[in-house]
Amino acid sequence: MILERLKTIVDEHLIYEGDLTPETRMVEDLGADSFDIPLLIDAAEQEFNVLISDQELLKIRTIGDLISLINKNEEAGG
Repeated sequence: MILERLKTIVDEHLIYEGDLTPETRMVEDLGADSFDIPLLIDAAEQEFNVLISDQELLKIRTIGDLISLINKNEEAGG
C-alpha cells in the first residue's frame, strides 16, 4: 500500500517509466537530484502524515529506505 502511494508521488514529481520497488534508488534509478529529493520527501510527509528529520533524510538512498522511515514514524505517531 505504501509503495503504491509512493509511486503516485514519484509520478507527480519525476519522469520514471520503470517499476518502483523497494530497491529503486532515488538518484541512480529515479534520476532525483538535490532539489527533487526534498520535494518527494515533503510530499510523502504530507501523504502519510509523518515527519522525517533532516538527519533521517540524509540516510534515504532507496524507496525501501523511505518506506522504512514512513513505517517507523507512523508507529511512533508521526
